[in-house]
Amino acid sequence: MTELPVLVVGGGPAGVAAAVTLAEASLRVLLIEQRDRLGGAIHRQPAPGAPQIWRGPARHRRNWTELTSRLERVAARIELRTSSVFLGVDGAGRFLFEDCRVSQVFARRVRAAIVAVGAIERIRPFEGWELPGVMSAGGAQILLKETGRPPEGPIVVAGSGPLLLAVAAQLARAGNPPLAVLERGNPWRRPKALASLMTAGPQLAEAAAYGTVLALKRVPYRIESEVLGVTETGQGLTIRVRLGKVERLLQARHLLVHDGLEPNRIGIPLPAPEADVPVFLAGDGREIHGADAAMLDGQRAAAAVLASLGRTAPVAALETALGKARAFQRDLAEALRSPPTLPSPETMICRCEGRRYADFTALPADASAREIRLMGRFGLGACQARFCGPMLAELRGEPLSSASPPRWPLRPVSLAALANFSMDQTET
Repeated sequence: MTELPVLVVGGGPAGVAAAVTLAEASLRVLLIEQRDRLGGAIHRQPAPGAPQIWRGPARHRRNWTELTSRLERVAARIELRTSSVFLGVDGAGRFLFEDCRVSQVFARRVRAAIVAVGAIERIRPFEGWELPGVMSAGGAQILLKETGRPPEGPIVVAGSGPLLLAVAAQLARAGNPPLAVLERGNPWRRPKALASLMTAGPQLAEAAAYGTVLALKRVPYRIESEVLGVTETGQGLTIRVRLGKVERLLQARHLLVHDGLEPNRIGIPLPAPEADVPVFLAGDGREIHGADAAMLDGQRAAAAVLASLGRTAPVAALETALGKARAFQRDLAEALRSPPTLPSPETMICRCEGRRYADFTALPADASAREIRLMGRFGLGACQARFCGPMLAELRGEPLSSASPPRWPLRPVSLAALANFSMDQTET
């Protein structure tokens, strides 16, 4: 009987690093990636015919080049399935996927699984965030990387976190610098965390490069500033903002918002080394470590798989490096920490179901996560709480998905693809 492969879901730096490490240990690997090419969000390539206007920091390009070279050397032991989506696990323990190129669901049995599906952007809700013209900063970055063209018209970038700087600099280099970058936090109020961040050489140099681009383009960067609400006008958006202690109105066509990242764990089984098929998480889908540590965490996950199979693998150096990345993320979060702002009653919380903050506060104060779903209809839409879940978790202090996780399939799948079901050849 053919040896069962180890499954790796996600073709970003963490997933590819895990797949390569396992293949180098002479294991068969099934690598699943939903896009047509590997790379993940950070190494996303332009669509065919589109210009490549942003290449990213040199260290990331160098690390990815080295990793893809290793991938080529062990390609014979890796079955790569791009344009394929992980759907879940059926009652017989088979892992199910959809090959979107041929609209076919196929099943595989595996020895172990590593899920490296990245992170989800977090957004603090404010009145009007669901309007046309408002989008996440990460979504705008994806469009910019794929099309090579920035959004047209005046842009405001707002929220919190280092992605604001990166996206603003990318827009500026693409020919449409933002009107302003509004950072909610104030690192000067957190001198201890700020001092620790000053020792992070590569990340500090990257931030300085972004800041230089914005300074040359005369893009103001304002701290202790946030969006209070947005309304539509004939020219686009009227954005009500707080700049320090002063409120102002800004006119723009686009508002890009971002408030950090959450691990993408919706519907993903937690690590269970004692299970028949142990499942491990890797990369930002396990813990937000940042791009610099993604490959290391992929190698850590591969080492955990090897250990579950009775193989030894060095992990001490990996854990030390990951500890440093974890400390950096902790200091960054502390430096930009800001007090929560309660949304107005009319603020949209669940866009799928059209549920607002007033609908949330109308629920009993002691409502469980299940009651919030069923009575309030929060998190029941197409995204299955992927987007509103972090919002609700911050508002109620407990994850929405803990009591009522999404059911199979994890992603929508067509009846045609299900009808075209293909069984693993080892079972036929």
